[in-house]
Amino acid sequence: MDLAAGSRLAPPCRFCGAPLEHVFADLGMSPVANDNVPLERASRMEPFFPLRALVCERCFLVQLAPFQTEKPLFREDYAYFSSYSTSWLEHCRRYVEQMTDRLSLDASSQVIELASNDGYLLQYFKDKG
Repeated sequence: MDLAAGSRLAPPCRFCGAPLEHVFADLGMSPVANDNVPLERASRMEPFFPLRALVCERCFLVQLAPFQTEKPLFREDYAYFSSYSTSWLEHCRRYVEQMTDRLSLDASSQVIELASNDGYLLQYFKDKG
């Protein structure tokens, strides 16, 4: 499915910069996952956002299509940010140590984090050089 029909300008791939011209999966509009709606807002409609994945023809990275919203996607009461979980951060730090040794990674290695949420795992690879 080509993106070009619904858009004048394809967004760039977040990894290699190539134009993202192909839709991998269009799941329509979706509310924010893990959003705990308080009782006082239970009768109101939740905001929905586009959930459309694009695939890069050059590097094959699948990524969500960028979109703009006038309201923040994640409010201050959002249920989960991995960077706030000390046990998760410690797991990430140990994992990076283990993978760096096991795979002989160095400063010239390229690391990609899949399904990264807030991308916090990569900080430990960056810190390793």
